[in-house]
Amino acid sequence: MERTQPINREYRLVRGPADVEIGLIYTYEQDLISRLLPSLRDSVGNHSARLILVDNAATDDVEAYARVFDRHHIVRNETRLPYGANLNRILEASRSPYVLLLNTDMYFEPRAECVAKMVGFMRAHPDCGVAGCRILHADGAHAPSARRFQTARTIAARRLGMGRWMPEALAEYFYATRDMHAAWPCDWLSGCFLMVRREAVEQVGYFDPRFVKYFEDVDFCLRMTRAGWRVMYNGATYCYHLEQRASKRLLSQDAWLHARSYLRWLRKWGFSPEIAPEREPSRRKAA
Repeated sequence: MERTQPINREYRLVRGPADVEIGLIYTYEQDLISRLLPSLRDSVGNHSARLILVDNAATDDVEAYARVFDRHHIVRNETRLPYGANLNRILEASRSPYVLLLNTDMYFEPRAECVAKMVGFMRAHPDCGVAGCRILHADGAHAPSARRFQTARTIAARRLGMGRWMPEALAEYFYATRDMHAAWPCDWLSGCFLMVRREAVEQVGYFDPRFVKYFEDVDFCLRMTRAGWRVMYNGATYCYHLEQRASKRLLSQDAWLHARSYLRWLRKWGFSPEIAPEREPSRRKAA
């Protein structure tokens, strides 16, 4: 499969890699990142970790945040970039065998050692290219992170307010019949928490920057599967997500971006992505 972007090995010349690198994108989320970083640092257990913090054209002192981790690297953007392009900047700067890509609206229970357990999971499943954990809301309720590819029924249930009349469509979409504390392969995982294997990224390529916002995670997971890597959910550990779901409001800018990204997804993969070839040729466009 053709790579979306070439792999940049510029940072391989710096000192040896950590066990895992953790990538975050910062755009003025002071209240979120100040809570996230200490809990994240204390969730790596005995593993060595390096923080990669993207300064997405912010004006405050991101160095102060980065110093929460002894090993850190700041990637600075002169202009603000969209989410997928920033994820690619993290992957360009990484050199460890595993890279954890996180939203800033997350936080961890240090005693759960989520990051450490996810590293162990990746080591125990060498054919897994990308993995996610159990995601909880702040009140402890389960927030399904493993999902199936969308269908017309899924869209009607989730986006058109028909979920109460189509509960089985939502149950299928969210793997509701699976044990949420077990591990199993899935179609795709929410981009709020993605543990990726460097070896797999070097084969599959980076996130497709044509997805400005939304569906970059779905596309990435599908390409992993089509390249022979497994996409896996690991329910044995967890973290918390302060999910906003801005795209849920039908007349919002985020809803428009979501719809536009879904149309791009359909142009690229069609309605049966698990069997259809890629319809659009990949563009080697720099992030």
